[in-house]
Amino acid sequence: MTLNYSCAGELGVPLDTNSSKTIDNINQGNILLFAGNFSEDNGVPGNAFVAKLQNNGTSDILYSIIYGIHESKVIFDNSSAGLKYTTTRDCSPVSYFILPVVDPITNFGIDKYAGYFRGSSKTYSFCKCASIPLLHYLEQSKQVGPLYICGFTPMAKCTYQISMDINADDPESFVELNSPGSRLIISEIDNKSILNSYYKSPSGELKCETIYLGNAGEKYDFEIMFDGHNKTNTIVVNDGTCIVTPFYDLERQQLPYVDFSNGYIKFTSFVIRRGTYIDVNIYSIDQYADRKFITAVGNNRMLAFGLDGPHPMNTTEQGINYLINKGDKGTIWFDVGLLKKCNETELEYLRSLVENDSWDTGIHYSKELTLLSLEEAYGLMNEEYSYVYETIGEKPTNWCSLRNSDNITHAIYAYENLGMIWRNGNSGVHAEQSVGNLDDDTWGWWETASSAGMAYPVFTHQTDKDPSIKYSISYSKFQTWADNYDSNDVSIVSFYEYYMVNSNTYDAFFDSMEYGEDYFTFKANTNGASALINVNIIAGDNTQVYDNTSGESLGYRVEKDGSITFQVENNHTYNIYPEGTE
Repeated sequence: MTLNYSCAGELGVPLDTNSSKTIDNINQGNILLFAGNFSEDNGVPGNAFVAKLQNNGTSDILYSIIYGIHESKVIFDNSSAGLKYTTTRDCSPVSYFILPVVDPITNFGIDKYAGYFRGSSKTYSFCKCASIPLLHYLEQSKQVGPLYICGFTPMAKCTYQISMDINADDPESFVELNSPGSRLIISEIDNKSILNSYYKSPSGELKCETIYLGNAGEKYDFEIMFDGHNKTNTIVVNDGTCIVTPFYDLERQQLPYVDFSNGYIKFTSFVIRRGTYIDVNIYSIDQYADRKFITAVGNNRMLAFGLDGPHPMNTTEQGINYLINKGDKGTIWFDVGLLKKCNETELEYLRSLVENDSWDTGIHYSKELTLLSLEEAYGLMNEEYSYVYETIGEKPTNWCSLRNSDNITHAIYAYENLGMIWRNGNSGVHAEQSVGNLDDDTWGWWETASSAGMAYPVFTHQTDKDPSIKYSISYSKFQTWADNYDSNDVSIVSFYEYYMVNSNTYDAFFDSMEYGEDYFTFKANTNGASALINVNIIAGDNTQVYDNTSGESLGYRVEKDGSITFQVENNHTYNIYPEGTE
Protein backbone atom coordinates (compact mmCIF):
# COMPACT_ATOMS: atom_id res chain seq x y z
CA MET A 1 0.00 0.00 0.00
CA THR A 2 1.33 3.42 -0.98
CA LEU A 3 0.73 6.25 1.48
CA ASN A 4 0.88 10.01 0.87
CA TYR A 5 1.21 12.40 3.77
CA SER A 6 -0.54 15.75 3.85
CA CYS A 7 0.93 17.74 6.73
CA ALA A 8 -0.73 20.52 8.69
CA GLY A 9 1.53 21.99 11.32
CA GLU A 10 2.92 19.07 13.28
CA LEU A 11 0.09 16.72 12.35
CA GLY A 12 0.86 14.27 9.53
CA VAL A 13 -2.26 12.45 8.39
CA PRO A 14 -1.89 9.49 6.01
CA LEU A 15 -4.11 9.58 2.96
CA ASP A 16 -4.70 6.17 1.42
CA THR A 17 -4.65 6.91 -2.30
CA ASN A 18 -5.83 3.38 -3.11
CA SER A 19 -9.13 3.98 -1.32
CA SER A 20 -9.60 7.64 -2.24
CA LYS A 21 -11.99 8.78 -4.94
CA THR A 22 -11.97 11.89 -7.13
CA ILE A 23 -15.30 13.72 -7.22
CA ASP A 24 -16.84 16.76 -8.93
CA ASN A 25 -18.33 19.76 -7.15
CA ILE A 26 -21.89 18.72 -7.95
CA ASN A 27 -25.17 20.55 -7.30
CA GLN A 28 -26.90 19.59 -4.08
CA GLY A 29 -30.10 21.63 -3.99
CA ASN A 30 -30.26 24.92 -2.10
CA ILE A 31 -28.29 26.53 0.70
CA LEU A 32 -30.20 28.68 3.18
CA LEU A 33 -28.34 31.97 3.69
CA PHE A 34 -30.87 33.96 5.73
CA ALA A 35 -33.89 32.70 7.64
CA GLY A 36 -36.38 35.36 8.67
CA ASN A 37 -39.39 33.54 10.07
CA PHE A 38 -40.65 36.47 12.08
CA SER A 39 -43.39 34.45 13.74
CA GLU A 40 -40.65 32.66 15.69
CA ASP A 41 -39.05 35.86 16.97
CA ASN A 42 -41.84 36.98 19.33
CA GLY A 43 -40.65 40.56 18.82
CA VAL A 44 -38.91 42.86 16.40
CA PRO A 45 -35.46 41.37 15.66
CA GLY A 46 -32.39 43.57 16.01
CA ASN A 47 -31.73 43.49 12.26
CA ALA A 48 -35.07 45.16 11.42
CA PHE A 49 -35.36 48.89 11.99
CA VAL A 50 -37.05 52.08 10.81
CA ALA A 51 -34.70 54.94 9.98
CA LYS A 52 -34.96 58.25 8.17
CA LEU A 53 -32.96 61.39 7.55
CA GLN A 54 -33.90 64.44 9.54
CA ASN A 55 -35.32 67.12 7.25
CA ASN A 56 -37.33 70.09 8.45
CA GLY A 57 -37.13 72.35 5.43
CA THR A 58 -39.84 74.81 4.41
CA SER A 59 -41.36 72.41 1.88
CA ASP A 60 -41.57 69.66 4.51
CA ILE A 61 -43.37 71.93 6.94
CA LEU A 62 -45.76 73.14 4.24
CA TYR A 63 -46.49 69.58 3.15
CA SER A 64 -47.27 68.57 6.74
CA ILE A 65 -49.66 71.49 7.17
CA ILE A 66 -51.62 70.56 4.05
CA TYR A 67 -51.40 66.77 4.08
CA GLY A 68 -50.89 65.94 7.73
CA ILE A 69 -48.06 64.45 9.75
CA HIS A 70 -46.84 60.96 8.83
CA GLU A 71 -45.35 58.46 11.22
CA SER A 72 -43.89 55.01 10.63
CA LYS A 73 -42.93 52.27 13.06
CA VAL A 74 -42.34 48.52 13.10
CA ILE A 75 -43.92 46.30 15.74
CA PHE A 76 -44.41 42.61 16.33
CA ASP A 77 -48.04 41.76 15.68
CA ASN A 78 -49.19 38.98 18.00
CA SER A 79 -52.45 38.51 16.10
CA SER A 80 -50.74 37.75 12.79
CA ALA A 81 -47.42 36.46 14.18
CA GLY A 82 -45.24 38.65 12.03
CA LEU A 83 -43.71 42.08 11.64
CA LYS A 84 -46.10 44.96 11.07
CA TYR A 85 -44.62 48.01 9.39
CA THR A 86 -47.30 50.60 9.82
CA THR A 87 -47.51 54.15 8.49
CA THR A 88 -50.20 56.54 9.69
CA ARG A 89 -51.22 60.04 8.71
CA ASP A 90 -52.67 62.47 11.22
CA CYS A 91 -54.93 64.51 8.94
CA SER A 92 -57.05 67.35 10.31
CA PRO A 93 -60.72 67.70 9.28
CA VAL A 94 -59.84 70.84 7.30
CA SER A 95 -57.06 69.07 5.43
CA TYR A 96 -59.25 66.05 4.85
CA PHE A 97 -61.88 68.31 3.30
CA ILE A 98 -59.53 70.15 0.95
CA LEU A 99 -57.42 67.16 -0.20
CA PRO A 100 -59.52 66.42 -3.30
CA VAL A 101 -59.05 70.06 -4.36
CA VAL A 102 -55.40 70.45 -3.40
CA ASP A 103 -54.13 67.26 -5.04
CA PRO A 104 -54.99 68.18 -8.64
CA ILE A 105 -53.66 71.73 -8.19
CA THR A 106 -50.32 70.74 -6.68
CA ASN A 107 -49.75 67.90 -9.10
CA PHE A 108 -50.65 70.07 -12.11
CA GLY A 109 -48.26 72.76 -10.93
CA ILE A 110 -45.43 70.31 -10.39
CA ASP A 111 -46.07 68.64 -13.72
CA LYS A 112 -46.05 71.97 -15.56
CA TYR A 113 -42.94 73.30 -13.86
CA ALA A 114 -41.09 70.02 -13.30
CA GLY A 115 -37.89 71.50 -14.65
CA TYR A 116 -37.87 74.00 -11.80
CA PHE A 117 -38.96 71.59 -9.13
CA ARG A 118 -36.21 70.52 -6.80
CA GLY A 119 -36.92 66.84 -7.35
CA SER A 120 -34.54 65.14 -9.77
CA SER A 121 -35.62 64.39 -13.32
CA LYS A 122 -35.11 60.69 -12.56
CA THR A 123 -37.70 60.81 -9.79
CA TYR A 124 -40.08 62.80 -11.98
CA SER A 125 -39.81 60.20 -14.75
CA PHE A 126 -40.41 57.36 -12.31
CA CYS A 127 -43.50 59.00 -10.80
CA LYS A 128 -44.91 59.78 -14.23
CA CYS A 129 -44.46 56.18 -15.40
CA ALA A 130 -45.84 54.73 -12.15
CA SER A 131 -48.75 57.23 -12.00
CA ILE A 132 -47.61 58.31 -8.55
CA PRO A 133 -48.14 61.92 -7.40
CA LEU A 134 -44.65 63.45 -7.42
CA LEU A 135 -45.34 65.71 -4.46
CA HIS A 136 -46.35 62.80 -2.23
CA TYR A 137 -43.50 60.62 -3.43
CA LEU A 138 -40.85 63.24 -2.69
CA GLU A 139 -42.21 64.57 0.58
CA GLN A 140 -43.55 61.39 2.18
CA SER A 141 -40.36 59.47 1.50
CA LYS A 142 -38.53 62.01 3.68
CA GLN A 143 -41.17 62.11 6.40
CA VAL A 144 -41.80 58.39 6.82
CA GLY A 145 -39.03 56.11 7.92
CA PRO A 146 -38.46 53.18 5.57
CA LEU A 147 -38.24 49.72 7.10
CA TYR A 148 -34.84 48.12 6.59
CA ILE A 149 -34.20 44.43 7.13
CA CYS A 150 -30.48 43.67 7.03
CA GLY A 151 -28.14 40.74 7.52
CA PHE A 152 -28.63 39.16 4.10
CA THR A 153 -25.65 37.56 2.39
CA PRO A 154 -24.11 39.32 -0.63
CA MET A 155 -24.30 36.90 -3.58
CA ALA A 156 -23.82 37.04 -7.34
CA LYS A 157 -26.97 34.92 -7.63
CA CYS A 158 -29.59 34.24 -4.97
CA THR A 159 -33.32 34.07 -4.31
CA TYR A 160 -35.48 35.85 -1.73
CA GLN A 161 -38.70 34.16 -0.61
CA ILE A 162 -41.18 36.69 0.80
CA SER A 163 -44.49 36.14 2.54
CA MET A 164 -46.49 39.33 3.23
CA ASP A 165 -49.64 41.34 2.66
CA ILE A 166 -50.75 44.96 2.83
CA ASN A 167 -53.82 46.63 4.28
CA ALA A 168 -54.79 50.27 3.60
CA ASP A 169 -57.91 52.42 3.80
CA ASP A 170 -57.36 54.02 0.38
CA PRO A 171 -56.69 51.97 -2.77
CA GLU A 172 -54.20 54.57 -4.03
CA SER A 173 -51.84 53.88 -1.13
CA PHE A 174 -48.94 51.54 -1.87
CA VAL A 175 -45.63 50.15 -0.63
CA GLU A 176 -42.34 50.36 -2.50
CA LEU A 177 -40.11 47.31 -2.09
CA ASN A 178 -36.43 47.66 -2.93
CA SER A 179 -34.55 44.39 -3.09
CA PRO A 180 -31.05 44.48 -4.62
CA GLY A 181 -31.23 46.10 -8.05
CA SER A 182 -35.04 46.30 -8.03
CA ARG A 183 -37.71 48.96 -7.71
CA LEU A 184 -41.05 47.31 -7.04
CA ILE A 185 -44.45 48.83 -6.28
CA ILE A 186 -47.04 46.65 -4.52
CA SER A 187 -50.63 47.89 -4.36
CA GLU A 188 -54.20 46.65 -4.35
CA ILE A 189 -56.30 47.34 -7.44
CA ASP A 190 -59.73 45.89 -8.22
CA ASN A 191 -59.52 43.49 -5.27
CA LYS A 192 -56.19 42.09 -6.48
CA SER A 193 -52.70 42.55 -5.12
CA ILE A 194 -50.35 43.45 -7.93
CA LEU A 195 -46.61 43.99 -8.21
CA ASN A 196 -45.04 46.30 -10.78
CA SER A 197 -41.32 45.88 -11.46
CA TYR A 198 -39.78 49.00 -13.03
CA TYR A 199 -36.65 49.21 -15.14
CA LYS A 200 -34.97 51.40 -17.72
CA SER A 201 -34.54 50.27 -21.30
CA PRO A 202 -31.20 50.75 -23.12
CA SER A 203 -32.59 54.00 -24.54
CA GLY A 204 -33.31 55.26 -21.01
CA GLU A 205 -37.09 54.87 -21.30
CA LEU A 206 -38.78 53.78 -18.07
CA LYS A 207 -40.86 50.61 -18.35
CA CYS A 208 -42.45 48.04 -16.09
CA GLU A 209 -43.77 44.50 -15.99
CA THR A 210 -46.78 43.52 -13.88
CA ILE A 211 -47.59 40.31 -12.03
CA TYR A 212 -50.59 39.40 -9.84
CA LEU A 213 -49.70 38.23 -6.36
CA GLY A 214 -53.14 37.16 -5.14
CA ASN A 215 -56.41 38.49 -3.81
CA ALA A 216 -56.44 41.81 -1.97
CA GLY A 217 -56.28 41.47 1.81
CA GLU A 218 -54.85 37.95 1.68
CA LYS A 219 -51.34 36.76 2.42
CA TYR A 220 -49.27 36.13 -0.68
CA ASP A 221 -45.94 34.45 -1.29
CA PHE A 222 -43.49 35.27 -4.05
CA GLU A 223 -39.82 35.01 -4.92
CA ILE A 224 -37.30 37.52 -6.19
CA MET A 225 -34.39 35.89 -8.03
CA PHE A 226 -31.34 38.17 -8.18
CA ASP A 227 -28.84 37.59 -11.00
CA GLY A 228 -25.75 39.80 -10.81
CA HIS A 229 -24.22 38.26 -13.92
CA ASN A 230 -27.12 38.93 -16.28
CA LYS A 231 -28.22 41.98 -14.24
CA THR A 232 -31.84 40.86 -13.89
CA ASN A 233 -34.47 40.22 -11.24
CA THR A 234 -37.07 37.51 -11.77
CA ILE A 235 -40.35 37.62 -9.82
CA VAL A 236 -42.09 34.25 -9.38
CA VAL A 237 -45.49 33.57 -7.75
CA ASN A 238 -46.93 30.31 -6.43
CA ASP A 239 -48.54 29.13 -9.67
CA GLY A 240 -45.22 29.40 -11.52
CA THR A 241 -46.05 32.66 -13.30
CA CYS A 242 -43.03 34.92 -13.53
CA ILE A 243 -41.71 38.18 -14.95
CA VAL A 244 -38.09 38.95 -15.75
CA THR A 245 -36.88 42.55 -15.68
CA PRO A 246 -33.43 44.15 -15.89
CA PHE A 247 -32.12 45.97 -12.85
CA TYR A 248 -33.97 49.25 -12.38
CA ASP A 249 -30.92 51.47 -12.74
CA LEU A 250 -29.47 51.59 -16.26
CA GLU A 251 -25.94 52.18 -14.98
CA ARG A 252 -26.16 49.11 -12.75
CA GLN A 253 -27.36 47.10 -15.74
CA GLN A 254 -24.29 48.15 -17.70
CA LEU A 255 -21.60 47.44 -15.10
CA PRO A 256 -18.69 45.72 -16.89
CA TYR A 257 -18.19 43.26 -14.03
CA VAL A 258 -20.31 40.86 -12.03
CA ASP A 259 -22.55 42.55 -9.49
CA PHE A 260 -23.61 41.06 -6.16
CA SER A 261 -26.62 41.62 -3.96
CA ASN A 262 -26.78 44.20 -1.18
CA GLY A 263 -27.09 43.04 2.41
CA TYR A 264 -30.57 44.47 3.01
CA ILE A 265 -34.14 44.84 1.73
CA LYS A 266 -36.17 48.03 2.17
CA PHE A 267 -39.91 48.76 2.40
CA THR A 268 -41.30 52.32 2.11
CA SER A 269 -45.01 53.03 2.58
CA PHE A 270 -47.01 55.86 1.01
CA VAL A 271 -50.42 57.01 2.23
CA ILE A 272 -52.24 58.66 -0.68
CA ARG A 273 -55.43 60.69 -1.22
CA ARG A 274 -57.80 60.35 1.77
CA GLY A 275 -55.92 57.44 3.29
CA THR A 276 -54.96 57.57 6.95
CA TYR A 277 -52.87 54.39 7.23
CA ILE A 278 -51.20 51.51 5.45
CA ASP A 279 -50.00 48.34 7.16
CA VAL A 280 -47.38 46.08 5.63
CA ASN A 281 -47.45 42.68 7.32
CA ILE A 282 -44.27 40.65 6.78
CA TYR A 283 -44.44 37.04 7.89
CA SER A 284 -41.15 35.71 6.58
CA ILE A 285 -38.21 36.47 4.30
CA ASP A 286 -35.71 33.74 3.46
CA GLN A 287 -32.65 33.97 1.24
CA TYR A 288 -31.15 30.97 -0.45
CA ALA A 289 -28.84 30.09 -3.36
CA ASP A 290 -27.93 27.08 -5.44
CA ARG A 291 -25.79 24.75 -3.41
CA LYS A 292 -22.83 22.66 -4.43
CA PHE A 293 -20.79 20.38 -2.22
CA ILE A 294 -18.49 23.41 -1.82
CA THR A 295 -20.28 26.75 -2.22
CA ALA A 296 -18.64 30.17 -2.18
CA VAL A 297 -20.84 32.50 -0.10
CA GLY A 298 -20.66 36.24 0.51
CA ASN A 299 -19.57 37.74 3.79
CA ASN A 300 -22.44 39.56 5.49
CA ARG A 301 -20.14 40.65 8.31
CA MET A 302 -18.09 43.11 6.25
CA LEU A 303 -18.72 46.84 5.76
CA ALA A 304 -16.85 48.77 3.05
CA PHE A 305 -15.43 52.10 4.26
CA GLY A 306 -13.01 54.75 3.07
CA LEU A 307 -11.76 58.33 3.29
CA ASP A 308 -11.63 61.00 0.60
CA GLY A 309 -8.32 62.83 0.86
CA PRO A 310 -5.67 62.73 1.97
CA HIS A 311 -6.69 65.42 4.45
CA PRO A 312 -4.18 66.72 7.03
CA MET A 313 -3.06 64.04 9.48
CA ASN A 314 -4.50 65.92 12.46
CA THR A 315 -8.00 65.60 10.93
CA THR A 316 -8.00 61.82 10.29
CA GLU A 317 -5.21 60.14 12.27
CA GLN A 318 -7.27 59.56 15.42
CA GLY A 319 -10.09 57.98 13.43
CA ILE A 320 -7.70 55.80 11.42
CA ASN A 321 -5.93 54.62 14.58
CA TYR A 322 -9.26 53.89 16.24
CA LEU A 323 -10.09 51.51 13.39
CA ILE A 324 -6.62 49.94 13.28
CA ASN A 325 -6.77 49.17 17.01
CA LYS A 326 -9.96 47.21 16.33
CA GLY A 327 -8.35 45.31 13.45
CA ASP A 328 -10.29 47.34 10.90
CA LYS A 329 -9.14 49.16 7.77
CA GLY A 330 -10.45 51.04 4.75
CA THR A 331 -9.71 52.76 1.45
CA ILE A 332 -8.09 56.14 0.87
CA TRP A 333 -9.21 57.85 -2.33
CA PHE A 334 -6.24 60.04 -3.21
CA ASP A 335 -6.87 63.40 -4.82
CA VAL A 336 -3.73 64.36 -6.77
CA GLY A 337 -4.09 68.00 -5.77
CA LEU A 338 -4.15 67.10 -2.06
CA LEU A 339 -1.48 64.44 -2.48
CA LYS A 340 0.95 66.94 -3.97
CA LYS A 341 0.61 69.10 -0.85
CA CYS A 342 1.80 66.30 1.45
CA ASN A 343 5.30 66.56 2.93
CA GLU A 344 7.59 63.53 3.16
CA THR A 345 6.46 62.68 6.71
CA GLU A 346 2.84 62.60 5.60
CA LEU A 347 3.69 60.54 2.50
CA GLU A 348 5.55 57.95 4.57
CA TYR A 349 2.56 57.74 6.92
CA LEU A 350 0.21 57.11 3.99
CA ARG A 351 2.54 54.54 2.43
CA SER A 352 2.77 52.76 5.77
CA LEU A 353 -1.02 52.56 6.03
CA VAL A 354 -1.12 50.84 2.66
CA GLU A 355 1.92 48.58 3.10
CA ASN A 356 1.77 47.72 6.80
CA ASP A 357 -1.87 48.19 7.81
CA SER A 358 -3.53 46.85 4.63
CA TRP A 359 -5.34 50.05 3.74
CA ASP A 360 -6.39 50.14 0.11
CA THR A 361 -5.34 52.68 -2.55
CA GLY A 362 -8.07 54.45 -4.50
CA ILE A 363 -8.28 57.57 -6.67
CA HIS A 364 -10.42 60.64 -6.14
CA TYR A 365 -10.10 62.27 -9.55
CA SER A 366 -9.38 65.96 -9.17
CA LYS A 367 -12.00 67.14 -11.67
CA GLU A 368 -15.65 66.51 -12.43
CA LEU A 369 -15.36 63.94 -15.20
CA THR A 370 -18.82 64.63 -16.57
CA LEU A 371 -17.76 68.21 -17.40
CA LEU A 372 -14.90 66.97 -19.60
CA SER A 373 -14.98 65.46 -23.05
CA LEU A 374 -14.37 61.73 -23.03
CA GLU A 375 -10.92 62.25 -24.50
CA GLU A 376 -10.06 64.75 -21.75
CA ALA A 377 -11.59 62.53 -19.06
CA TYR A 378 -9.67 59.43 -20.15
CA GLY A 379 -6.44 61.39 -20.33
CA LEU A 380 -6.95 62.71 -16.79
CA MET A 381 -7.85 59.25 -15.52
CA ASN A 382 -4.66 57.73 -16.97
CA GLU A 383 -2.41 60.55 -15.76
CA GLU A 384 -3.67 60.63 -12.18
CA TYR A 385 -3.72 56.83 -11.94
CA SER A 386 -0.02 56.79 -12.79
CA TYR A 387 0.77 59.58 -10.33
CA VAL A 388 -0.99 57.88 -7.41
CA TYR A 389 0.60 54.52 -8.25
CA GLU A 390 4.10 56.00 -8.41
CA THR A 391 3.67 58.13 -5.29
CA ILE A 392 2.04 55.56 -2.98
CA GLY A 393 3.62 52.44 -4.44
CA GLU A 394 0.44 50.40 -4.87
CA LYS A 395 -1.90 50.19 -7.85
CA PRO A 396 -5.24 51.95 -7.22
CA THR A 397 -8.08 49.45 -7.17
CA ASN A 398 -11.16 51.69 -7.15
CA TRP A 399 -12.10 55.26 -7.90
CA CYS A 400 -14.49 58.23 -7.71
CA SER A 401 -14.30 61.84 -8.87
CA LEU A 402 -14.75 65.40 -7.68
CA ARG A 403 -18.32 65.88 -6.41
CA ASN A 404 -19.03 62.31 -7.58
CA SER A 405 -19.53 63.70 -11.09
CA ASP A 406 -18.96 60.52 -13.06
CA ASN A 407 -21.00 57.92 -14.91
CA ILE A 408 -21.06 54.40 -16.30
CA THR A 409 -18.99 55.36 -19.36
CA HIS A 410 -16.13 56.36 -17.07
CA ALA A 411 -16.70 53.21 -15.00
CA ILE A 412 -16.36 50.95 -18.03
CA TYR A 413 -13.14 52.70 -19.10
CA ALA A 414 -11.66 52.54 -15.59
CA TYR A 415 -12.38 48.81 -15.29
CA GLU A 416 -11.31 47.74 -18.76
CA ASN A 417 -8.18 49.91 -19.00
CA LEU A 418 -7.05 50.52 -15.42
CA GLY A 419 -8.49 47.52 -13.59
CA MET A 420 -10.47 49.66 -11.12
CA ILE A 421 -14.01 49.26 -9.80
CA TRP A 422 -16.43 52.16 -9.34
CA ARG A 423 -17.20 53.42 -5.85
CA ASN A 424 -20.37 55.21 -6.96
CA GLY A 425 -23.61 54.26 -8.66
CA ASN A 426 -26.52 52.12 -7.55
CA SER A 427 -24.28 49.16 -6.74
CA GLY A 428 -22.03 51.39 -4.61
CA VAL A 429 -22.57 54.29 -2.23
CA HIS A 430 -25.63 55.59 -4.13
CA ALA A 431 -27.96 52.63 -3.65
CA GLU A 432 -29.59 54.76 -0.95
CA GLN A 433 -30.11 58.47 -1.39
CA SER A 434 -28.05 60.82 0.77
CA VAL A 435 -26.44 58.33 3.17
CA GLY A 436 -23.36 57.25 1.21
CA ASN A 437 -21.41 59.94 3.06
CA LEU A 438 -21.01 59.32 6.80
CA ASP A 439 -21.27 62.80 8.31
CA ASP A 440 -23.04 64.72 11.05
CA ASP A 441 -25.95 65.51 8.70
CA THR A 442 -26.61 61.81 8.05
CA TRP A 443 -25.83 60.65 11.59
CA GLY A 444 -29.50 60.25 12.53
CA TRP A 445 -29.76 57.51 9.91
CA TRP A 446 -26.35 55.96 10.51
CA GLU A 447 -26.76 55.78 14.28
CA THR A 448 -29.77 53.51 13.85
CA ALA A 449 -28.30 51.56 10.92
CA SER A 450 -24.96 50.90 12.61
CA SER A 451 -26.72 49.77 15.80
CA ALA A 452 -28.45 47.11 13.70
CA GLY A 453 -25.19 46.11 12.01
CA MET A 454 -26.38 47.13 8.53
CA ALA A 455 -23.57 46.66 5.99
CA TYR A 456 -23.73 49.54 3.53
CA PRO A 457 -20.69 50.96 1.64
CA VAL A 458 -19.79 54.43 2.90
CA PHE A 459 -17.13 57.12 2.88
CA THR A 460 -16.34 60.29 4.76
CA HIS A 461 -13.72 63.06 4.71
CA GLN A 462 -12.50 63.84 8.21
CA THR A 463 -12.98 61.95 11.47
CA ASP A 464 -11.13 63.81 14.24
CA LYS A 465 -12.79 67.19 14.78
CA ASP A 466 -15.64 67.52 17.24
CA PRO A 467 -17.87 69.06 16.02
CA SER A 468 -16.97 68.22 12.44
CA ILE A 469 -16.83 70.33 9.33
CA LYS A 470 -19.36 69.86 6.52
CA TYR A 471 -19.37 66.39 4.92
CA SER A 472 -17.36 64.92 7.80
CA ILE A 473 -18.19 63.03 10.99
CA SER A 474 -17.47 64.21 14.54
CA TYR A 475 -14.95 62.03 16.35
CA SER A 476 -17.34 61.03 19.13
CA LYS A 477 -19.92 59.92 16.56
CA PHE A 478 -17.26 58.11 14.55
CA GLN A 479 -16.23 56.16 17.65
CA THR A 480 -19.86 55.20 18.29
CA TRP A 481 -20.26 54.15 14.66
CA ALA A 482 -17.18 51.90 14.78
CA ASP A 483 -18.17 50.50 18.19
CA ASN A 484 -21.64 49.64 16.91
CA TYR A 485 -20.21 47.51 14.12
CA ASP A 486 -17.69 45.92 16.45
CA SER A 487 -20.52 44.89 18.80
CA ASN A 488 -22.37 43.38 15.82
CA ASP A 489 -19.28 41.38 14.81
CA VAL A 490 -19.03 43.32 11.54
CA SER A 491 -15.52 44.07 10.24
CA ILE A 492 -14.80 47.41 8.57
CA VAL A 493 -12.78 46.75 5.41
CA SER A 494 -11.62 48.42 2.20
CA PHE A 495 -13.93 48.72 -0.78
CA TYR A 496 -11.68 46.43 -2.81
CA GLU A 497 -11.69 43.64 -0.23
CA TYR A 498 -15.47 43.94 0.10
CA TYR A 499 -15.84 43.69 -3.67
CA MET A 500 -13.37 40.86 -4.23
CA VAL A 501 -14.54 38.60 -1.40
CA ASN A 502 -18.18 38.89 -2.41
CA SER A 503 -17.38 38.60 -6.12
CA ASN A 504 -15.91 35.20 -5.33
CA THR A 505 -19.49 33.99 -5.08
CA TYR A 506 -19.24 34.02 -8.89
CA ASP A 507 -15.48 33.76 -9.52
CA ALA A 508 -14.31 31.02 -7.17
CA PHE A 509 -14.22 27.35 -8.13
CA PHE A 510 -12.89 24.21 -6.49
CA ASP A 511 -11.09 21.21 -7.97
CA SER A 512 -8.67 18.39 -7.13
CA MET A 513 -11.46 17.09 -4.91
CA GLU A 514 -10.91 13.68 -3.33
CA TYR A 515 -12.43 11.85 -0.41
CA GLY A 516 -11.72 8.66 1.48
CA GLU A 517 -13.22 6.99 4.51
CA ASP A 518 -12.14 9.68 6.97
CA TYR A 519 -11.04 12.74 5.01
CA PHE A 520 -11.85 15.14 2.20
CA THR A 521 -9.34 17.26 0.28
CA PHE A 522 -9.70 20.00 -2.35
CA LYS A 523 -8.00 23.00 -3.95
CA ALA A 524 -9.45 26.53 -3.90
CA ASN A 525 -9.22 28.78 -6.96
CA THR A 526 -10.32 32.37 -6.31
CA ASN A 527 -10.08 35.78 -7.99
CA GLY A 528 -6.95 36.43 -5.94
CA ALA A 529 -8.71 37.41 -2.74
CA SER A 530 -9.88 35.13 0.01
CA ALA A 531 -13.25 33.43 -0.34
CA LEU A 532 -15.77 32.38 2.27
CA ILE A 533 -16.99 28.85 1.57
CA ASN A 534 -19.56 26.43 2.89
CA VAL A 535 -18.82 22.70 2.76
CA ASN A 536 -21.86 20.45 2.90
CA ILE A 537 -20.68 17.89 5.44
CA ILE A 538 -22.13 17.10 8.83
CA ALA A 539 -19.65 18.42 11.37
CA GLY A 540 -18.91 16.40 14.46
CA ASP A 541 -17.44 17.39 17.79
CA ASN A 542 -13.93 16.63 16.55
CA THR A 543 -14.11 17.86 12.95
CA GLN A 544 -10.83 19.49 11.89
CA VAL A 545 -9.86 21.67 8.92
CA TYR A 546 -6.27 22.22 7.72
CA ASP A 547 -4.72 24.55 5.20
CA ASN A 548 -2.03 22.31 3.70
CA THR A 549 -0.36 25.20 1.89
CA SER A 550 0.18 27.37 4.95
CA GLY A 551 0.42 24.46 7.39
CA GLU A 552 -2.25 25.90 9.67
CA SER A 553 -5.28 24.54 11.45
CA LEU A 554 -8.38 26.59 10.64
CA GLY A 555 -11.40 27.60 12.64
CA TYR A 556 -14.87 27.26 11.13
CA ARG A 557 -18.49 28.06 11.85
CA VAL A 558 -21.02 25.26 12.17
CA GLU A 559 -24.32 26.14 10.47
CA LYS A 560 -27.76 25.05 11.61
CA ASP A 561 -27.79 22.21 9.07
CA GLY A 562 -24.44 20.91 10.38
CA SER A 563 -22.39 22.15 7.42
CA ILE A 564 -19.27 24.22 8.02
CA THR A 565 -18.20 27.66 6.77
CA PHE A 566 -14.63 28.94 6.70
CA GLN A 567 -12.26 31.16 4.72
CA VAL A 568 -9.93 29.90 1.99
CA GLU A 569 -7.11 31.44 -0.03
CA ASN A 570 -6.29 31.26 -3.72
CA ASN A 571 -4.27 28.21 -4.87
CA HIS A 572 -4.28 26.66 -1.40
CA THR A 573 -5.25 23.03 -0.77
CA TYR A 574 -7.29 21.95 2.24
CA ASN A 575 -8.03 18.80 4.18
CA ILE A 576 -11.19 18.24 6.19
CA TYR A 577 -11.42 15.40 8.72
CA PRO A 578 -15.08 15.06 9.78
CA GLU A 579 -14.21 12.78 12.70
CA GLY A 580 -10.92 14.48 13.58
CA THR A 581 -7.45 12.92 13.51
CA GLU A 582 -5.67 10.55 15.82
